[in-house]
Amino acid sequence: MKRLTVLIILLACTGTFIVNAQKKKPVPFISITDFAPVYVGVGAIAMPHAFADRGEAKILATIASNKNPPIAAVLSVYNTYFNRPDLPIGVPTGDGVNLPAKQGWDTMVPARYPHTLKENYDAADAVELYRSVLSKQPDNSVTIITVGFLTNLSNLLYSTGDEHSSLSGKDLVKKKVK
Repeated sequence: MKRLTVLIILLACTGTFIVNAQKKKPVPFISITDFAPVYVGVGAIAMPHAFADRGEAKILATIASNKNPPIAAVLSVYNTYFNRPDLPIGVPTGDGVNLPAKQGWDTMVPARYPHTLKENYDAADAVELYRSVLSKQPDNSVTIITVGFLTNLSNLLYSTGDEHSSLSGKDLVKKKVK
């Protein structure tokens, strides 16, 4: 079932990028992945970078939906590999799933490849990053792509106004997300 869901999401995203690419306007989006316990997260981060390389997308942030301690470093490795080492990275800091990769690749990848973030505490809080990024974007412009757990999205929707926006999370999403 998870593979079918991922396939449907990827096909829907591909259609969105192709339609916008024909208009020559990159799709601004936030990419969220759990990066564990299976390899789906690798595709979830590689595909957006491929779309961005072709000018079809503009990645605003990469966010983990898993609290596994090396997750920020893994995202940093992939962002660095795809020549976007400065992309903001967020991780859940409150309630959330904490699942390591069964095969251990979540610790092997950061041990072998360059990256800027070493630990999750080096990354932004996922909800704060969502709110910061969304508040700076034009209305009805951002696409959110998520593969994995929906805790961050739930926490965003239930968030209250802050220094980034006086809007509640629900109102911020209604206003900024396409």
